[in-house]
Parts: sequence; structure tokens; C-alpha cells
Amino acid sequence: MKSPTASKRRSPPQISWEQILANLDDGVIALDASGNVIFFNDASEILTEISSPAAVGQPLQQIFKREPWLVDLVNKTQLPRRTRARAEGDLISRWGRKIPVSVTVSPLQDRYGHFVGTILLLRDIKRRKELEEDLNRGDRLVLMGTLGAGLAHEIRNPLGGIKGAAQLLRRSADGNPTVREYTDIMIREVERVNQLIEQLLDLSRPAQLELAPLNIHEVLEDVLLLESQTLGDKQLQVKKWFDPSLPPIRGDRARLTQVFLNLVKNAFQAMESGTFAVTTRLETDYHVREHGTAPNRLIWVDLADQGTGIREQDLPHIFSPFFTTKNNGTGLGLATCYRIIKEHGGTIRVESTEGQGSIFRVSLVVAD
Repeated sequence: MKSPTASKRRSPPQISWEQILANLDDGVIALDASGNVIFFNDASEILTEISSPAAVGQPLQQIFKREPWLVDLVNKTQLPRRTRARAEGDLISRWGRKIPVSVTVSPLQDRYGHFVGTILLLRDIKRRKELEEDLNRGDRLVLMGTLGAGLAHEIRNPLGGIKGAAQLLRRSADGNPTVREYTDIMIREVERVNQLIEQLLDLSRPAQLELAPLNIHEVLEDVLLLESQTLGDKQLQVKKWFDPSLPPIRGDRARLTQVFLNLVKNAFQAMESGTFAVTTRLETDYHVREHGTAPNRLIWVDLADQGTGIREQDLPHIFSPFFTTKNNGTGLGLATCYRIIKEHGGTIRVESTEGQGSIFRVSLVVAD
């Protein structure tokens, strides 16, 4: 006779390996001995933008024809080598979007050691790459700020002498309009260089942030109102997709206004017509954890323009000091924006296609 306890026991649910692999966050692709796909999980569909029914039965070379580096990696595991291989590279979507991934390829063997196929593990490393870039860029900014601060102090002294001499010369040349014109140019240019030096010093000084809970929509509304006065005859349409349920963020209102004024101004200057869209949203899948603290929730502000876009070779440098594609630019605006957002515990990213426009994405920490 079975005990009541024993009668209540249930056999464990039967879970197949396909169910386990299908639910992994990493892409898993299995090939048969001929190199044809026999398994393609959900994460692989997301990474490659190819559905499982379309992939299964296809040769690997056909699916990854834009990624010869990955095909070569798989070939290293084939007979006679049968060794595991690992590499990092970009997956190219059908729309030309690049996704950095880490790929591990392992040969599959049966119980007798016979080669029966290959398994690929694909991991999206975009966020890891972004964090590495942030660290490298932060180190460069610190170095540039230190060098700039030293140079700035040395340059300011002779500039002061030049400006003083130009002012004295201007006073003694009241009857000569040509001399007055030239001295005015000298004084104006000295003041412009002084402004550049001040911006450079800002990169080296630790910011004194006045952090307080802020409604990010109020900041954005103020910025859009200010910059809309500068459009003139441009036929631009501004669309706002604000999430009304967003919680307050932790920030310095003046500094964040400076950031978004710069980003909106750049977008308007890059456009003659079209739509400029500002979107706010709450991040649900990604949190930042500072040492010794609980994870911070984030909100994102996306600013999308339909302007001239940024060349692919310029994208890695746009937040670097003194890098600019404008004829009259200083190359310090975006570097300053980057530093301010980092001091707020957030991040700033850019996605752009030349001739089609850019999207700047700014994350900020939700107030406790």
C-alpha cells in the first residue's frame, strides 16, 4: 500500500534538449557533418534576423555569406583538425547593421568519437564593447584634460599680453579706421581663443554637480522651445514621443540642459528638412551597478534626426576632443556632453548612416 506522501509525488517534467537550447539567451546553431543547419534557436534568429524555418537545411556558407571570418572559423573544426575555435567579429544584417559577437565553434562527436557535426555558440557582446570603449575614451579624456590644462595656463599669459597691446593700439588709433578694424579683429580672436581654453579646462576639472530629482521632459521641452527659435526658414517637423510614466531622474538641470542643447543644435544644423524625433523610455533589461550599491534603473532619451549622418570611419572619434567635421567647429561640444553624462552615471551612444541621419541615445539614472 502506497503512503499518502508517495501517492502525491509527481514525476519530474520531461524537458528536451531542444527546449533548453531554444530558451538560452545566446545563439545556438547546430550543423550536421555536411555543414547544413539542423538546429537554430530563438536567440540565433534575433542575432542574424533569419527565421529558423528559413535557416534549417541551408548550408552554413549560405546563411553567413556576409561573414567569411565565421565560415573560416567553422572550417577549423572540420576534419582532420576537429578542434575547438573561438573568435570575435561582426554579424552583418540584411540592412547593413553590424552586431559584434563572440563565436565559439566546437566539433560534435558520437559516443565512439566519430565526427557527426558542429555546434556554434554566438554571444552578443555589443554592451561589453561599449563599456570597453567608454573606459578607453574616459582614459583619453583624462589624459587630454591634463595636457590641455597645462597648455592652457601657458597660453593664457601671452594671450593676455596680446589683448592688452591690441587695446592700447586701438585707443591710440582713433583717427585711423583701418587700424581700429584690425585691432578689433585681434581682440575678438583673442577672446575666442580664451573661450576655447575655458572649454578645454572644463574637460580637466571635476564637475561640481548639483544633483536633484528632475523631470526629464521639462528639460527637453525647454531645450526644444529654445532651439525652435533658431530654425529660421527650415522646414523641420519636431515629434515628441514622451513616456508619461517615466520616474524622475537624478541630475544637474543646468548641465543636462547644456548636453541636450548641444545635441539638438547639432541635429538641427544637420537638417534642412525632415523630421526630428525625441523619444523617452524606461530601460527594463539593463541596469548599472556601482561598487557597494544596488543596481540603478535607467531611462533613455533617443534623439533621431534625418540629417546628413556621420561617416562610418568618423563614428569612433566623435566624442574625442578636437575632432569635428564642421568647418567652424571646435570639436569640444560632444566631448563635453560625453563627460557630463558619464559624471551623471549614464551613457551616450550614437548610431548613424551617412546620408540618412543619426540617433543619439542618452541614458540617465532614475532618482531613488
